[in-house]
Amino acid sequence: MKSFTPEVIRAITPMFMASIGAVIGVAVLFSPNTNDAKSSAGLGLASTAIAGAAGLAQNSKSEPDFSVKKEGNKLQVETPGNQDSD
Repeated sequence: MKSFTPEVIRAITPMFMASIGAVIGVAVLFSPNTNDAKSSAGLGLASTAIAGAAGLAQNSKSEPDFSVKKEGNKLQVETPGNQDSD
């Protein structure tokens, strides 16, 4: 069995949680004999799992911000992907 690296686990976890939320949501929608309270609770649990997966899927690395410098009447903007070109 191939060992999982932290990057692979970090990538798989949101997909796993979203699929579990989807399974719960579909099961609630198609289950017979459920009252409003049970279906509301089940759909709430499913949406919480999907929202948690979306939160985990966010990039954990902070991207550098842009900077603006003013020299007289001239503004110079530097962004992370911007190369200095005069």
